[in-house]
Amino acid sequence: MRWADRLLELWLGLAIFLQALLLAADASMSRAQLAQYFSGTVCVVLLVIYFWRSRAYLNSHVDMLLIMFASGGLGMQLEMTISDHPAHLAHMVAWWRMCAWMFALGLVPAIAFSRCLRTARRRGHLLWALLIDSSAMLAGMWVASHLEIRHGDWTMMSRHFTMLGGMTLGMVVGMWIRSITLSPHPLEPERMREAERRMRNA
Repeated sequence: MRWADRLLELWLGLAIFLQALLLAADASMSRAQLAQYFSGTVCVVLLVIYFWRSRAYLNSHVDMLLIMFASGGLGMQLEMTISDHPAHLAHMVAWWRMCAWMFALGLVPAIAFSRCLRTARRRGHLLWALLIDSSAMLAGMWVASHLEIRHGDWTMMSRHFTMLGGMTLGMVVGMWIRSITLSPHPLEPERMREAERRMRNA
C-alpha cells in the first residue's frame, strides 16, 4: 500500500471517530451509554478501514462512498458545531456553509483517490461526473432535511445521521445515473461487423 493510501486510511478512521466525538459532546449520555456508543464507533472505524483496504475487490464507487461518508460527514458536522445551529437547514447561509465543508473535506480527496472519479477524469467527463454526484447528494440532503425528528437530547445526533444517510443515498443514485449516462456503450452489431470488415481489409 502506498503511503498516501495509508494516510488516507488513517484519516478516514479518524474522521469517523471525530464525528462520533462531536456528536457525543452534544448529547446527554450516561457512562454505560458512552461505553456502548464508543464501542460501536470503534467497530464502525475498523469497518471503514477494512473496506478501504479491501476496495480493490469491490465496486470502484466504494472509494468515493467511504471518503464522503467519513471525511465529508465530518465536514457537515464541523459546520454544525462551529455555527451552533440545532438544525442543518436553519437558514440558507448555514446550509451552504455546511455543503462547502462537506465538499471541501469529502469531494476534493475523492477526486484524487476514488477510482470512479479517476476513470471519469481519464475519459474526459470529470466535470459532468462531479455535477451529477454533487446534485444527487444535495438532493438527498434536501429531502432528508425535511424529515421531522424530535428526540430531545439526541436531536443533533439523529439529524446528523439522517443527513448523512440522505447524502449517501443521493450519492448512490447519482452514481447509478452516472453509470447510465457517462459509461461507454458497446458497439451495435452492425457497427461491430463494419469494424471487423475494415480490420480484415486493412
